[in-house]
Amino acid sequence: MDNFKKIGKKIADFLGVFIPNITFLVIFLTFMVTIVSRYFFKTPVTWSYEVSVLGYMWTMFFGVGKAMEADEHVVFGLVYDAVKPRTQFIFKVVYNTFLLILLVTCFVPCFQSMVGKKMVTGVLKLPYTVVFAPFMYMLAEIIVRTCINIKNAFKEYKEGGKES
Repeated sequence: MDNFKKIGKKIADFLGVFIPNITFLVIFLTFMVTIVSRYFFKTPVTWSYEVSVLGYMWTMFFGVGKAMEADEHVVFGLVYDAVKPRTQFIFKVVYNTFLLILLVTCFVPCFQSMVGKKMVTGVLKLPYTVVFAPFMYMLAEIIVRTCINIKNAFKEYKEGGKES
């Protein structure tokens, strides 16, 4: 079981760190090619916008799990920080449970929609199934991380005592 966890962690690290770094590098290089082409050669590059958008999407889709793992996603903690630990525990569990229900509910329809698409992108002619495949990875990773967050909330609450 430990080997399975180690392999899973290495795969998640590769997909959550290495791939976003590569896609962000692609965005930057595309941006530079666009500038050089437009201002020095007076010829616009038709594929640059599409590559930039796809690179940004993939950066976000693959990187969101790492943001959740590091707890660096956007939150509004004004009320959360002001309440007692027991109420914080309830907030965590309710929020993550609702998130889990929504994500599990939308997973199959999203997968069916992605697989059913016969469309291709405008310039590069990439199939939408390839373009949006990382979205399915993102959904799966958020589902797993949400389950981990629920488990950790119970663990933290039991370890921290039941202050009311």
